[in-house]
Amino acid sequence: MSPAGRFWDFSLSVYGKPGVEAACLDLQDRFGADVNLALYCLWIGRPLTAEALELALETAAPLRQYIDPLREMRRSLPKDAGVRDAVRKAELAAEKLEQDALEALGEAGMPNVETAVVNLRLYAERLGVDVEGFLAASKSLIDTVKFQQTSSSPRTRGPSSS
Repeated sequence: MSPAGRFWDFSLSVYGKPGVEAACLDLQDRFGADVNLALYCLWIGRPLTAEALELALETAAPLRQYIDPLREMRRSLPKDAGVRDAVRKAELAAEKLEQDALEALGEAGMPNVETAVVNLRLYAERLGVDVEGFLAASKSLIDTVKFQQTSSSPRTRGPSSS
């Protein structure tokens, strides 16, 4: 089992990259995707089976009954409404609970582009949406994994002192 919060930390680092927030909102609004599940498809680092994806969906479902209404409420409030920030914090806390539950499903491998694409394709198929459109909308997420993959490659060190 991985240390608690690894998936959350991964998601925060990915979400902060250029274009990712907009891509996540597009996946959510245009395709009806659960952003946490899309990020899980990237983070898990191993190909998901249809059964494993179904288990992830079932794990997330109970928390979605709280997250989705909180999101709707937050979006309906004026940006300067003081209560909006409290609703946003509650929404984020529920999102973290969902990610903790997904993380508890099993050990993650090293995120990589090939697996991310396979998993996102499977998720799009499960959602019954345009797979190629879903993958195109996911490009900035996939690019983030590509960057992490290349930056975590073994580097050559300077001359040996032996």
